[in-house]
Amino acid sequence: MSNRRSVITFSAVIALILVALAGAAFAAEDPATVQTSLDSAFGTFMPPNEIFPQNREHVVVSTSIMLAIALFFLVVSIFDSRKFRSWVPVGMVLGAAFCVVPEAIDNYLGGVYWSQSHIPGDIMFVLMGREFNWYVAIMWWAFGAILGYILYAALLRRVRTRTLWICLILSGIADIVVEELLLGYGGIYTYYGNQPLVLIRHFPCWWLFVNVASLFLSVTIAYRFRNWFNGWHSVFILLLMPFCYMGGFSFCGMPAIFAVNGVFSPLATQLAGIFTCLVSVIMAGATMYLVLGRNPFAMRQEISAGMRMGSADSVSETR
Repeated sequence: MSNRRSVITFSAVIALILVALAGAAFAAEDPATVQTSLDSAFGTFMPPNEIFPQNREHVVVSTSIMLAIALFFLVVSIFDSRKFRSWVPVGMVLGAAFCVVPEAIDNYLGGVYWSQSHIPGDIMFVLMGREFNWYVAIMWWAFGAILGYILYAALLRRVRTRTLWICLILSGIADIVVEELLLGYGGIYTYYGNQPLVLIRHFPCWWLFVNVASLFLSVTIAYRFRNWFNGWHSVFILLLMPFCYMGGFSFCGMPAIFAVNGVFSPLATQLAGIFTCLVSVIMAGATMYLVLGRNPFAMRQEISAGMRMGSADSVSETR
């Protein structure tokens, strides 16, 4: 009976969130953040390119702040590594920097454009004709460190399922705040195409659901097998995070990706974004159940101290 009430309550909350998203989305005047023309050959939205020039001063300021944030989380992870006698916390923060590869691909799929300086010394790599400057890697590292380590730190402290859901929400809120600030600052990066769920000013909110759910997958796997990932095995976390992020993004973000790269009605566009949000929530719950061995609806469930390497976490229900 308790679990049934939890399922009903949780489903009601998710339904209310999706209804709120739908209402805000349909009230928005324009789903796209930057208007660009369609490619004559492929019929997809072209990136802003020269109509979105780089503001070098804004890039330097924002990159410095984001680097400081990433280093802060690195320091926190070092303390946690010493406290829990594990290299995994440090590996989680450093592994976020390796999301640069899947992020570059996701940016094409999801309609994200980073400004370019066109200065040879600034170029990190070129992918499909688009230059990615070095500052982009610092930005991606900071995003991964912020969103990912909040979740891993919570798991280390064996929080209840309710608190874990709260941490997922806090990660999403952090994503909104950081991205709205950076997007409003200007000259750094922007979203283009037929973006659904632009609910505040600039940020398409379907991205926060996909970002958090995808990082959560890598975080839970690293936590579940943290004994194996300890020591020199921690180097594999550098691969774990980008692979999990790419897989999670492709799975959850597909409905919104179709909307971003196509010309659909406002109704179809917003529904695609909402569907992506719903899939992301389902994926987060499934990750809790399959990887952590937790019932995502049992809000009082907590991990006991007796977890063994490579086995499901031992869990208990606190009444």
